[in-house]
Amino acid sequence: MLASIVEERKHLLNDRVLVNCSIALGFLSAYSAAPAQMKDLFHAYDGAQGDYRVSLGVKLGVLMNGSDKLPDAESLRQDAANHVALLLSTVSGVVEVDGQDLKEGRPDEEIFRFDGALESLGHIFDTYLRRLYKSDAAVSRSLYKAVTDSKLLQKLTEEDDFSAMSEVYRQIPSFIAALPVPALDSKEAISPELAQLMRESFTFLHKFYLDFESKRDARPALLNLLQLTFNNLLGLGVSATAEQITPLTPAYIRDTVCEAASLQGVIPQDMKMVCPDIIFAAKE
Repeated sequence: MLASIVEERKHLLNDRVLVNCSIALGFLSAYSAAPAQMKDLFHAYDGAQGDYRVSLGVKLGVLMNGSDKLPDAESLRQDAANHVALLLSTVSGVVEVDGQDLKEGRPDEEIFRFDGALESLGHIFDTYLRRLYKSDAAVSRSLYKAVTDSKLLQKLTEEDDFSAMSEVYRQIPSFIAALPVPALDSKEAISPELAQLMRESFTFLHKFYLDFESKRDARPALLNLLQLTFNNLLGLGVSATAEQITPLTPAYIRDTVCEAASLQGVIPQDMKMVCPDIIFAAKE
């Protein structure tokens, strides 16, 4: 049934459903009669006839399905990382990176579509990887490295500015906000691969946040990088009293959050100075 959906009915589905069905196909492969079938599925949507939404979902679904019987797991992780890096350099959906607008020619009344592979990957990161794997898991590390290896963020940060019609100031902060950065109160270690990706993300925000329509547009991405996405740092239950809640203030962001041990060497020193300015920017 799922194979029929991703192969024959994808034009009827919005992209979130299509990617989710592709992921589900990869998850269900863990119950294959023979482990080799997982590997066959991993490669089933490669080639000229492949669709990046389906191939990305299936490959990452197979890698995230939790099976300890996956054949050649290390090799498949590397293949997936190479695939991600290729997609981010050819069909990222960021015109300034791959030179093409994937939305061109789409009807105005079209059902929801991701901009390209970057937004699709962000959806998978936020919906699945964040919930299923820690940042030092092998699959996580390989995917974070794939993003940095694609040079996407580096290429954009090297630019001086972008045209008024560019969507970079929406696309990149949205992707950064989707990165599976562990909550500060989780005490979870940040892997070297995630640290590098976070470092590049901080650098992008620091260089361009003043060019955003509003400084507040950088807020969700910055809160995620500062490990504050979940419950403003504290893992509190519904019965928490006011005394248990630490107010989020400019001083707390500057002196406590930005100086957290987990962020040292990750957040640039000059970025620390502007974090409160972005987070507490007034609505315009």
